[in-house]
Amino acid sequence: MAIIRFLFGTSWHSFMARIYRRGKNYYLDYSDSRLATRSNPTGRKRESLGAISKREAEGQMRKKEYELAYLKNDHEAPEIHFSDYVNTYLIQFLLKYPSSYETSQHTLLFDLEPLFKNLMLHEITINDINGFIGLKKGQIKTATINRKLSILRALLNQAKADGYKIPNFKIKEIPNEESRPPKYFTTDELQLIYKEDTLYNHFCKFLANTGLRMGEFYNLKVEDIQNDSIYIISTSGNRTKSRKWRFVRLTDEAQASLNKFDLTKEYVLPRVHKDMPKTRFRRICKKIGIKRGKWGVHCLRHTFASHLVMDGVPIRTVQVLLGHASIQTTEQYAHLSPEYLKDSMGNLNL
Repeated sequence: MAIIRFLFGTSWHSFMARIYRRGKNYYLDYSDSRLATRSNPTGRKRESLGAISKREAEGQMRKKEYELAYLKNDHEAPEIHFSDYVNTYLIQFLLKYPSSYETSQHTLLFDLEPLFKNLMLHEITINDINGFIGLKKGQIKTATINRKLSILRALLNQAKADGYKIPNFKIKEIPNEESRPPKYFTTDELQLIYKEDTLYNHFCKFLANTGLRMGEFYNLKVEDIQNDSIYIISTSGNRTKSRKWRFVRLTDEAQASLNKFDLTKEYVLPRVHKDMPKTRFRRICKKIGIKRGKWGVHCLRHTFASHLVMDGVPIRTVQVLLGHASIQTTEQYAHLSPEYLKDSMGNLNL
């Protein structure tokens, strides 16, 4: 519970806020001296927050505190330095979304802070954003730039929710003119990878036969595997990219690979730094002569989707298996290898 007093002009006003739970629902209980009436001398109010988590309820309480402190007095929202808020934001982000923390941390500290370190949050202009885009174009892919912009957008949205003054324009994605289809491994390339990595090839086989994202695999618990299926669960701390749950049926190859992990632990993947498998995979690909564009673990997910499409699996089914929110995202996998196109055209008789 917070009890706070503010001086506006020549008069003080105070308010307090707290949350409590009854059954499955959380409630917000607050009082504001400016809301006091003869029948309600303390200005007390109650609001139902619904069946949400404690962390979300605490966030609603903080939001109400800022609203009471600044907005109801026509008092201008407080200003905060970009660098100061980044530090606060990252602490909150780590607690809520640990699996995405490193990506956001790198973007905010290494890409954006050097550009905005001398600015207050609300002083960031559209020209500053365009300058960042211009700086990154040609260095990284358009899709990567858009991901970094979405991280900045999320930070500003949270700052607004926390009551801080932010820019009054929207950060929009830039058009992605790069229409190259995702790269995938051929069957021969996969066999080379499996042969080279004899100690951990079950790791590669599992991802290639399930299409899981690396973050989903890292957070996969043994209890999430039931009835020969993997249940990908979206929670507040470990969300799926689409924020929805899905299940993937285990093939014989996926099940055989899974059985090589220590399933007596809580998590399927050992609790090593999640970049270690990525580094090992990249090193193996380089060693056996795989082209540089395929060195990422995520290419195993592309491989899963591409081979399903080439085997005639409907694109809608592939969308469900991959957990894509939009069918447009899945359609990028509707490409075929040159060999497959050649075989298909060989049956054409006009």
